Amino acid sequence: MGINIEILEEKIKLLLKHAIKRSVTLIPNDIQNFFEELEKQETNEISKNQINLILENFKYGKEKSIPLCQDTGILNFYIKLGNQFPIISNYSDIINEAVKEVTDDIPLRSNSVDPITNKNSGTNTGLNSPPITLEIVDNSSDLEISILPKGGGAENMSKLFMLNPIDGLEKLPRIIKDLVKEAGGKPCPPIILGIGLGGDASNSMKLAKKALLRPIGSRNERSDAAELEVKILNLLNELDIGIMGLGGKITCIDVHIELAMRHPASFPVGVILQCYCHRIASFKINEKGEILNEI
Repeated sequence: MGINIEILEEKIKLLLKHAIKRSVTLIPNDIQNFFEELEKQETNEISKNQINLILENFKYGKEKSIPLCQDTGILNFYIKLGNQFPIISNYSDIINEAVKEVTDDIPLRSNSVDPITNKNSGTNTGLNSPPITLEIVDNSSDLEISILPKGGGAENMSKLFMLNPIDGLEKLPRIIKDLVKEAGGKPCPPIILGIGLGGDASNSMKLAKKALLRPIGSRNERSDAAELEVKILNLLNELDIGIMGLGGKITCIDVHIELAMRHPASFPVGVILQCYCHRIASFKINEKGEILNEI
């Protein structure tokens, strides 16, 4: 008996709605564990008080099932679509319907404004929004969707750099340190830093944001990139910006780098900052609609 596509689409929409709610009301375990350990280690009294408030906020959002931050952000959707999954289109429509419904149900703050008229759609949807990234996975019959709410404060600190290819990576750590120093408390530190190294200008920024999907403490598979992640992380934690910009030994939770081949005459570097309230959720189903994973 064949799969009922309409039923499968409705299931995907329902799972999307549940995942969006998790993404704005629950903090991932890796972030929760990080702050719990940091609270034990921090000796700066002001920083320790801020950590306690952060942990209390995480707890309150979970218990009351309400957004952890008033800025529920722009919802970024990342789709890994198996080439053998029965639905190969309609994802934009399904996502838009789900977003419109949860905007009222959760509720979400409406963060979708026309760039010319400044008119707010009121639904968190509109022209080319929300952003959706699609990746086709060969020899797979599964569907995986991840959701990354991205608040405006940290997003405003994003930068695209064009390095001199002759210099290579020599100046990169200092450039990023200066960027984070200038940002100070604006992105609600401690931050997570995504870096897209190489590609063209647009791809480097996409890679930088995609890097935020990786779990805290994970390292790039390439040892040279992993070493650079650790080097930049250690450099940023020398800044003494600390929790919410009030000082302390931890300014950056982690640094994640993603790579792409570049033009010999061009060396773009995309940098995306994420706030301490690193909200993310995902689900994975097979071609029968059975849930394989739900985070």
